[in-house]
This record gives sequence, C-alpha cells and structure tokens, in this order.
Amino acid sequence: MALTVAFLFHLLLLYTLQMQGSSAVTDVFVKTGDDLILNLTTEIPSDATVWSWQFTNKAIVTFITGSKPTVQKSHTGRVEVLDEKYSVRLKNLQKSDSGIYTAKVTTPIDTELTQYNVTVQDPVSPVELTFTCAFGSSSSYNLTATCRTDDSSISITMRWENQTCNQEGEERRSVTKSGSSLHIYKLKESIVCNHSNQVSRNESKENIENHCTLHGEPRKHHWYLLLILLAFLLFFIYIGYRKRKKTGDNGNFDNTIYALPERKDQTETSKETAEDESCSPTTTYSTVGSSLSKGATNMRGNDQPESVYSQIKAV
Repeated sequence: MALTVAFLFHLLLLYTLQMQGSSAVTDVFVKTGDDLILNLTTEIPSDATVWSWQFTNKAIVTFITGSKPTVQKSHTGRVEVLDEKYSVRLKNLQKSDSGIYTAKVTTPIDTELTQYNVTVQDPVSPVELTFTCAFGSSSSYNLTATCRTDDSSISITMRWENQTCNQEGEERRSVTKSGSSLHIYKLKESIVCNHSNQVSRNESKENIENHCTLHGEPRKHHWYLLLILLAFLLFFIYIGYRKRKKTGDNGNFDNTIYALPERKDQTETSKETAEDESCSPTTTYSTVGSSLSKGATNMRGNDQPESVYSQIKAV
C-alpha cells in the first residue's frame, strides 16, 4: 500500500512539473506582414508517436513518426515546415494571426512542449510636434510643446524668462488607444517626441531656439546676420554699377567716328564751282579765305562770263 501511494505521489509530482514547464509562455511581437519562426524549446519524448503545432488549440501542422508532416488546408501556403527539429515558419502574419501557438504531443499522452503568445502589430504612425506660445508679460511667456499621433496627444510646457528656457514639470508618457507608447521630453536645447511600440518607432525632434524666442525681442545675433547680408548686398550693387558704367563709357568711345576735313585741290574745287555755276548762271558765289589762287579766279571768269563772282580776300 505504501509503495502504491509513493508511486502515485511521484507520478503526480512529475505531471505537475510538466504542467508548470508548459505554462511558461514566450511573448513574441511581430510587425504586420513579417514572418515568424516557431522553434521547439524542449525535446520530444522518445515514446511520442504524434505531435503537432496548434493555433488556439487547433492543429495547423501534424507530425507522425515515420511519415511526412501534414499542413492543414486552412494554413496551406502560409506555414512552412523547417528541417531543424520540427520548427515551422509562419508567413505574412496579419493581426488575425495573433494568439497562442503550442507545440504539443498528442499520443500517447497530451504533453505541451512549447508555447508562444504571438502579437501582430502595425507600425506606429508618424508624430507631429507643434508649439504654441502664451504671453504673460513683456519679459516672459510659456511655450507649450504638443506631441500628436492619429489617436492621442501629450504636451509639456516650458517657461521663457531672462533669455532662458526652462521646463515646468517632468517628462510625460502615455499609452495610446492602439496600445503604443507616446513620450515627450526636453533633451538639452531640443524637444523630442517619441512614438513607439514593440515592432516600430517614430521620432520627431526640434530645437527650442527656433520657437522659444521672446516676442518683439529677437536675438542679437539675428541683427548681426541681417547687417552682414545687407552689407554684402550693397557691395555687389556698387560693383555692378561701376562695371556697368565702365562698360558704357568704353562703348561710347569705341563707337565715336571723328570726321576729318578733306583737303581738295584748288583746281578740283574750281571745277566743281564752275559746274555749279553752269547749272545756275545767276548764282552768286562768295569765296572766303586766302587759299584761292589768282589763276583759279581767271579760269572761272573765262568759263562763266555771265556769273558774278565776289572775291573777298583776307586782309
């Protein structure tokens, strides 16, 4: 009797240890569309003849000693059996594939070998970091940084006073409606907004100096930059003006045509004058200067007797 009780006690203890081992569930997070490999974490008992991978207590792959593994029709094309110790690959997981996956011996006795709690998640959405100002006086105001997602938002407030930006309160965290984490905090001279879950992460970071500037009192170095830019602008305008003026002066000089007086022979001049007189015999010619010779005057008198010539000699 005592031996029977001891045997039953040890059998119960062994069963309890097996149940405790099987209760250790491994949490796994997978991004939507990714694959997942399920591995056995314990050895298959030597007396086992049938074992399987199950999803929510329904077999998706069955192994029988001496036979090829069988994939159930509901998972054909979505489950791949690997050669390494009866591991399987789950392909293109969707949110509907979230749940408990169990490796289990069914013959000769039900024994759980490995268990996974699989959660399929979408990547987190981008975050939007915005700033608003609330002026309390001419020397200070509050700057509120808000971190927003598709379904949630959190904020922190900094106070600007004496050209120093200080944070009021600690960093803030929250859990969104979709189960992701939203975190906003001040890091040195920047505000960081972090949106993450177990499979993805998005972050936005902006410098406080770009927003935390006292209204009507911009920083001095901004004025310095403006003055430098203005000086450069005036310098280039002056250089352009000088260059344009110089180019215009050169163009006027090059295009100027100076008329030089022609010196004609007195004989040719006399002939031209005689021809003009033949066309108009009543024309009175007035010759000014001392360049006409006496012979030329006599020639005109002989050629045109009807013309009246008046010769004015230089004194």
